[in-house]
Amino acid sequence: MLNFKTSVERLNKELVNKLFEGFEIKLENFGKKVFFYSPGFKYYEVEDFSVKNSPRFVDISVTGKFCELMCDHCAGKILWHMIPAETPEKLLKTCRSLKEKGISGVLISGGSDKRGFVPLQNFFGTMKILKEELNLTVTCHVGLVDEDYVAGLKQAGVDAVLLDVIGDNETIASVYKLPFRKTEDYQKSLELLKSADLKVVPHIVIGLHYGKIKGEFKAIDMIAKVGVDALVLVAIMPYYGKSNFQLIKPPSPEESAEIFLYARKKLPHTPIVIGCARPAGQERERFDIYALIAGVNGITFPAEGVYTLAKNMSLEPVISTNCCSAVSFALSI
Repeated sequence: MLNFKTSVERLNKELVNKLFEGFEIKLENFGKKVFFYSPGFKYYEVEDFSVKNSPRFVDISVTGKFCELMCDHCAGKILWHMIPAETPEKLLKTCRSLKEKGISGVLISGGSDKRGFVPLQNFFGTMKILKEELNLTVTCHVGLVDEDYVAGLKQAGVDAVLLDVIGDNETIASVYKLPFRKTEDYQKSLELLKSADLKVVPHIVIGLHYGKIKGEFKAIDMIAKVGVDALVLVAIMPYYGKSNFQLIKPPSPEESAEIFLYARKKLPHTPIVIGCARPAGQERERFDIYALIAGVNGITFPAEGVYTLAKNMSLEPVISTNCCSAVSFALSI
């Protein structure tokens, strides 16, 4: 089935054979369609597909570059790439300007406070305006939530809610700097969001515990117990983190592949997508190929050649300029 010779030669053949179980699960439950997401500027040129995308989906931070928590793996640097909108008025003005420029959707996020919450509460009314008056797709990347927070998201009518789920207490304490929080808090947040009938798209960061696999499988179990609309898998990018994080080695694509397969088997009817954050170069190529073989539904900014490989595997690639969090309502394309 695999004809992409230069890539295949770098793969673990025994692992590839194992991953095909996930591929068959995906075909049975979702068919041959696979999504490749390119929400920002990216140029693809493959055998019969060539397009230069203008961004249609952008990220906005309601805290600007500021993060009160400053956890080890990010240190707030991810916020530097987002458009700042620190007040409801600025958020509305920014989104009106973006709409005029052709933007169709926004991911609203920000730095975390010391409770593990992303402080979106003052922006829920504005989000409702973005939905009703500007007709934007609105997704939110939150941290932990409580009942009032969830009620605000529901009233705002957001299209999807994203949150990182951590399956290890030591990781929560040491990496996220939340020693008073436990895995049960993340489980409860998932349950609250799901009980409000919101579209819930959790993220799992592979290698979050200083490059080690620790808690990822439990996080998948937690997510499977609740039932969600989609799952996004990403991997650590050490250069974003604090100094104690920048020299660590991310998990190998082979280690990550075991998580892809476990997720596919535990969530056979749930869309699974590879998100933006993951290693670059040949590591990224192997990462993406293993993910494709393991039966994921989509890959954001796929490595060179993965589109061609998907066609060689008799899949039907679909290019989308949406954020990958939209996969839960994009499968009808």
